[in-house]
Amino acid sequence: MTGHLELAGELDRWSATGLTVRAWWRDDDLSTPGPELDRLLGHARALAAVPLLAVIPAGAGPALAGRLDGEPVAVGVHGWSHTNHESAGRKAEFGPSRPLDRARSDLARARARILDLFGPRAASILVPPWNRIRPDLVGELPGLGFDLLSAHGVRPAPGPVAGLMQVNTHLDVIAWRGDRRFIGADAMARELAGRLAARRTAGQVEPVGLLTHHLVMSPSDWNGFAGVCTALMAHPAVRMIDSSELRGAAGAA
Repeated sequence: MTGHLELAGELDRWSATGLTVRAWWRDDDLSTPGPELDRLLGHARALAAVPLLAVIPAGAGPALAGRLDGEPVAVGVHGWSHTNHESAGRKAEFGPSRPLDRARSDLARARARILDLFGPRAASILVPPWNRIRPDLVGELPGLGFDLLSAHGVRPAPGPVAGLMQVNTHLDVIAWRGDRRFIGADAMARELAGRLAARRTAGQVEPVGLLTHHLVMSPSDWNGFAGVCTALMAHPAVRMIDSSELRGAAGAA
């Protein structure tokens, strides 16, 4: 497949220039255990990868905590209830229509719930629903116990405010503007090659984040995703990192 060849060639170019691709994996919208989560966890074990699971605190409970016990994952805070509070425009739980004090309150109880449920595997990372958060709330995050913010796309700065680093995902493998399904292994490999080429030529070494959504991915989707990840991780120019390394890695240009 041409996408896989493009990815292999681009990774060879990273090797030739002495650069290392640092890649990481985030999955969004987790609240309850089920077969969709089981598939994700099976692939995480097979890949020897440690994904960051963005958990919706309002819907999470002891059943999810028990299911994740002993699994190779970390847990981030995915808002409070993943509720859209915008009457018009783009969806957001923490957008401009939300009073700041209510947003702060929701994030405080969200962080507390995730800590209570998951203990030491609870990462101090906020993943805002729909990857959107009002700018004046970003400055409040360190005081609420967060030292990392993860959205999607090109980040405005490695550290938007004192005490907070930002590390985003860059390749969402779901075609949300199309059929809302996995884009396919060849397209995933091709898009990843393109993002890495742009990063290499611009001299940027920020970690590249892969974004999945387990609730809409079939077994064949996961097989395609895992195939690309296997090829990626097998290349000597690539190192997969987990959430414990993200804060340090976020400081890269």
